[in-house]
Amino acid sequence: MTEPRPGPDPQPMPHQQGRRHDLPASPFARSFGSQADRYDRARPSYPAAALDLALARPAGAGKAGRILDIGAGTGKLTATLLGRGAEVVAVEPDPQMLAVLADRLPQVRALAGSAERIPLPDRSVDAIVAGQAFHWFTRPDADREFARVLRPGGVVGLIWNFPDRSREWVSKLYQLTKQPEVPWADNFDPLDPALFGPAEQATLPFEHRLAGPEGLRDLVHTWSWVITRSQADQAVIDDRLRILISQYAELQAPVVVLPQHTTVVRQALR
Repeated sequence: MTEPRPGPDPQPMPHQQGRRHDLPASPFARSFGSQADRYDRARPSYPAAALDLALARPAGAGKAGRILDIGAGTGKLTATLLGRGAEVVAVEPDPQMLAVLADRLPQVRALAGSAERIPLPDRSVDAIVAGQAFHWFTRPDADREFARVLRPGGVVGLIWNFPDRSREWVSKLYQLTKQPEVPWADNFDPLDPALFGPAEQATLPFEHRLAGPEGLRDLVHTWSWVITRSQADQAVIDDRLRILISQYAELQAPVVVLPQHTTVVRQALR
């Protein structure tokens, strides 16, 4: 389950013990399955360097054996994990998203589950990663589950792709969707410091290459605040998008390049 948060990069803030929200049950979180194929087609992957940072293990811990991709969606991040550990396990709560992942990546063990209820035994994974998903998890339930399934020396790597809104057309792209009030915060609340060490954060440049103007439209229609709008509202958004495309030659090319950057936050199990 994933989402391109349009706000600023997540900034570390003091841990809020007992902080909870109802995002996993929200219409936003439950919207992605209806666009699973389009999501898999249009959403960006992740740079290899971001995975290197996310999976970096403490000195002496050795290479990760089993890697868990939590909130794996259709497997955009999962696919980049292949070969980085002896086994990759993907866990996703949405059955439509999970079906696309299982069909696309038959070599991956794909399980129905969530960050709050991981269907794996205690101390059974060496690393956990979440791409574009952590802000959907209920806290501190997810923190405790991560600590439960991680082996000693285990790490958690949280990854987000962010658009470069300093580019004029990118800023206008988000404005034209008239994003409503969404229920997640712009700040990153680190994992429970009683269970995990300090958060380490890095940001890398990255580009997302889309299949022309139609690819850009597909991307817009994978954003939860667009999916959950009425058909009439979505038609208005499409009209605005056509106007935007007509104003920029680079958006009319066979390949539309969306400038973005990738932020990685990593914490090791205590």
